[in-house]
Amino acid sequence: MSPEVRDNLVGVEEELKQTKADIKLVERDNLHFTVKFLGEIPESAVDEVDKRMRGLALRRMEVGVRGLGAFPDVRRPRVVWAGVAPQDLPSITNSGQQVIDALEGIGESDDRGFQPHITVARVRSPRNLESLASVIRECSAKEFGRSTISALKLKSSDLTPGGPIYRDVKEYSLQ
Repeated sequence: MSPEVRDNLVGVEEELKQTKADIKLVERDNLHFTVKFLGEIPESAVDEVDKRMRGLALRRMEVGVRGLGAFPDVRRPRVVWAGVAPQDLPSITNSGQQVIDALEGIGESDDRGFQPHITVARVRSPRNLESLASVIRECSAKEFGRSTISALKLKSSDLTPGGPIYRDVKEYSLQ
C-alpha cells in the first residue's frame, strides 16, 4: 500500500477515535487488503497453498482506496473498513476471485462473496455507535489515494492481548 494511502487511513482512524466509540484501530503497519481468510490451517496445508498460488497468473494493478463502510452494516458495525473506488472494483474482484477459487477446500469456507476492503477498526462494544456511524457516513465517499498492488502475501497471525502480530509466510509477485 502506498504511503499516501496509509497516511490517509491513519488520519481517518483519528476521526474514528474522536467518536469515543469502543473500537480497536488497526495499526498503520497492519493495514492491508484481505483476499481470503484461511483461519487455522495445518503446516502441511501451506505447501498446497503455495503450489496453487504459484499456478496463478495475476497482474499487478493500481486501485483507488475510497470510502468507509461497516460489516455487517453501519447500524450494527463490527468492522469498519475502507473500500475500493468503483472503477477499480472489476479488476481487483476478478483477481480476488481467482485466488479464492484456487484455494477452494483449504481453510475456512466463506459464502459471503469477495468484497475488497481494508479493515481500519474493529468494534468492541455498542458505546457511542451513533457517533461512529455518523463519521462512517460522512466518509462514505472519501478518497484515500491510489496504490499499486504488486504482490500477494500469505500471512500468519498470532493473536496477543496487544493485537495481532503478522508474519509473512510466502510472497507472490504480480506480473
